[in-house]
Amino acid sequence: MSSTTLAPQAPAIQRPLAQPGSALVETVTSAGLPLELLCFRVGGQEYGLPLHSIQEIRSHQQATPLPGQDTAVLGVLDLRGQVIALLDLCRLLNLPIATGEDAELRAVVVLVQDGRRLGLMVDEVLDVLPVSPEQLRLLPQLPGDFAHHYLRGMVSSDERRVLLLDASLWIDAYATS
Repeated sequence: MSSTTLAPQAPAIQRPLAQPGSALVETVTSAGLPLELLCFRVGGQEYGLPLHSIQEIRSHQQATPLPGQDTAVLGVLDLRGQVIALLDLCRLLNLPIATGEDAELRAVVVLVQDGRRLGLMVDEVLDVLPVSPEQLRLLPQLPGDFAHHYLRGMVSSDERRVLLLDASLWIDAYATS
């Protein structure tokens, strides 16, 4: 995977978000800590997750479906003897699902948090992006908006806009230990 150097931007806004997960943004911006994001594409938009929350990336796998699940739950995978849930990020974000040649690029990103694991199906894994505090922007608080629950910020440069996801709610709801 290649990394991209981004041009410095104006300092990030130093205000807390009202939702859980803003601690990551606050820590990075106030302490000047570097952050690395695994970047991927879903529905034509770039998203990122902190690299430290990624266990592995796997090629597209067919999940074993489970009856009576939400449409975003593709089923379960056997990951070296551990059964984990597999969620389709396109369906979670209400975005179009990749088809044709684009579907061949789909991959499973396995997240880990406190020993719990969860698989997220993404359209395409792009790269690992080093992010400086100056590139990280907080998102406005929009009532009733998806951003309140799953988005924690945006990495902004002249070349790219990467939305920073917080998967902790999905992990809390679907992950296995």
